[in-house]
Amino acid sequence: MSDSRRTVLYFLGTGVSWGLGFMFIRIAVAGVSPLMFVFARACIATIALGAVMAVTRRHWPVGWVAWRRIVVLSVFGMAIPFLLYAWAGQRIPSGLSGIYNAAVPIATVLISVLAMRQERLGPRKLLGIVLGGLGVLIVLEPWNLMGAKFDLPGQIACIFAVLFLGFAFSYTKRAITPLGLDPIGVAAAQTLVTAVFTAALTPFLGIGSIELSWPIVLSMLAVGVLSTGFAYIWNFGVIASWGAASASMVTYLVTVVAVVAGMLVFGEMLTIPQLVGAVAVLAGVALGITAKR
Repeated sequence: MSDSRRTVLYFLGTGVSWGLGFMFIRIAVAGVSPLMFVFARACIATIALGAVMAVTRRHWPVGWVAWRRIVVLSVFGMAIPFLLYAWAGQRIPSGLSGIYNAAVPIATVLISVLAMRQERLGPRKLLGIVLGGLGVLIVLEPWNLMGAKFDLPGQIACIFAVLFLGFAFSYTKRAITPLGLDPIGVAAAQTLVTAVFTAALTPFLGIGSIELSWPIVLSMLAVGVLSTGFAYIWNFGVIASWGAASASMVTYLVTVVAVVAGMLVFGEMLTIPQLVGAVAVLAGVALGITAKR
């Protein structure tokens, strides 16, 4: 198989895995608490990535600086947004979570420009941020909050998850990439730290009720192995071949898959504001990631 065809398959695999992840979340959190779901997700992903590392003879990160930065990335860029999405999965449609997730590239640009001073905010990027923010506002439907069709706290949780993921991408570029670490080793270390962190939260947040069924177990396995494990590997392959800007176009596919899966599996309906807002968010993403630096 040619490298170009393999990269296309990696791209499609990443988009489908991440898009279906929102469906798996909604199924899984019907039987376990968000905390236990994220703990199981991280443990399963660590085992999967660890197996890949053993087979391919890759190395875990070494050194205090590397692990200190990975801990920051894991807590704020994986554990917290995973918990927020899992909590939101109990309250709002999975397709709606996928629409909010489409704003991650916009949040990345915003944080890179304002918080970390990594990029310049040109007219095109500014327009992309404004358009994307407008799209999120339309999806939120502030004019209908008093009689909101969907849970407001669940939607706000998704917005904060997007901001944390935006921080993760920006922090990775600033603090992790310069270390020259094996990307699969970093991913495995992230999931390991996330598992330890969520386990440490158990005495404070509790385990909650657990009602396992085959759909719930299979959903946790799928989101752990595919959406959190192999999708990371595939995404690194796309970035290596196409670059970060082109790789981030997977956002389009993630949103479409999440919305379609929600419709087919749960009978979710896409409202006009959600459709208009999603188009605005994706247009803002396209402007932001194609803007010249």
